[in-house]
Amino acid sequence: MSGTIISFTTIEYPNEDSMERSIEIFQKEMTALADKLRPLGMIKFHSSRLFLPEGKLMFGNWLEYRDMAAFEACNKIWEKNGEEIAEKYSGIFDDMKINAYRGEVHQDWS
Repeated sequence: MSGTIISFTTIEYPNEDSMERSIEIFQKEMTALADKLRPLGMIKFHSSRLFLPEGKLMFGNWLEYRDMAAFEACNKIWEKNGEEIAEKYSGIFDDMKINAYRGEVHQDWS
């Protein structure tokens, strides 16, 4: 295995308005967050709109980290940032479903 750690977080929105508001917030907040994570070992960070049936509105954030130590250092920043954003934008994220998945890259065919 490569040792590279991935993190994939899905965000499911209850409605279009909620999704649009969060996109605006993330556009403001994520650049500064990425600037904090890069020196700690984050090597890739992108957000994707997921195509789902049944009218579900969902985004996924994909991050790659150099190794487990980088993931652990960055995760502390993520946790602090999440608390700050939740406080700053109180109530906006209450009805969203957020699921985080982590893993180690087994093979890379890119």
